[in-house]
Amino acid sequence: MKLAVAIIHGIGTQPLELDADGHHLFAQSLIAALRQRLGAEVDQVAFQSLYWANVLDDREFAYLEKLKTEPVTWRWLRRAVTLFLGDASGYRKVSEAYDTTYQEVHQTVRQGLQALRAKVDADTPLVVLAHSLGGHIFSNYAWDQQQLNATPSCPLDPFLGLETLAGLITFGCNIPLFTFAYNPVLPIRFPGHCLSPAVREQARWLNLYAPADALGYPLRPLPNYAAVVSEDRAMAVGPWYKRHTPLSHMEYWNDGGFHTYVADYLHQLLPACSD
Repeated sequence: MKLAVAIIHGIGTQPLELDADGHHLFAQSLIAALRQRLGAEVDQVAFQSLYWANVLDDREFAYLEKLKTEPVTWRWLRRAVTLFLGDASGYRKVSEAYDTTYQEVHQTVRQGLQALRAKVDADTPLVVLAHSLGGHIFSNYAWDQQQLNATPSCPLDPFLGLETLAGLITFGCNIPLFTFAYNPVLPIRFPGHCLSPAVREQARWLNLYAPADALGYPLRPLPNYAAVVSEDRAMAVGPWYKRHTPLSHMEYWNDGGFHTYVADYLHQLLPACSD
């Protein structure tokens, strides 16, 4: 394989359903669309879904079950708030003596990357597609990993050390909402240290957001992010009755324009990748 692609989901409940290739339900339509658009190059790309929802879903559903006996109204809205904001508030770095949710979520990311590593070599360039809160989670995971790496030298396994990170496509990304507690605001180091000059030249962090997506934001206006984020692209996604509403936040996965946007970058990167 010349290229590895990892896909991480964002906020909201995600069923633990796998297809014959071991990909989770949330990523299946996107992977199928990318494979179709890659054409003859599809055999050069290994895909892997990164699934973390199970860390928080059980706790959120348990609470919602107990609400059934309480005199609350607007239950559908409470359910949405619990499943969406519950993910964002539940995933945070706190004292390890108090809670380990942050580490548990990162362990699921690590397991997914290890499964992807089993399909490729240690020096294979990696592209990560991250939706919504998944962008923040992957950014934190990469930040923590980069603190462990003896840079600028390459770690023993550069792939698992994220030093072959050549592409990052965030969509519906809400990283800005998590930066206001920090001064200065510092992004992850991008791209990885262990890339060939040809791949490094094509390395891009691309950020796509639907204008009506209230949970998707440009990244380049953040302090220091313009140095690592190549593009903020505004693109309406979803069917006509959703694309100009906040419901567009969940529509990237099945949108043909978004599929083409991602596939075009993979086509651009693949010639620079070596076997």
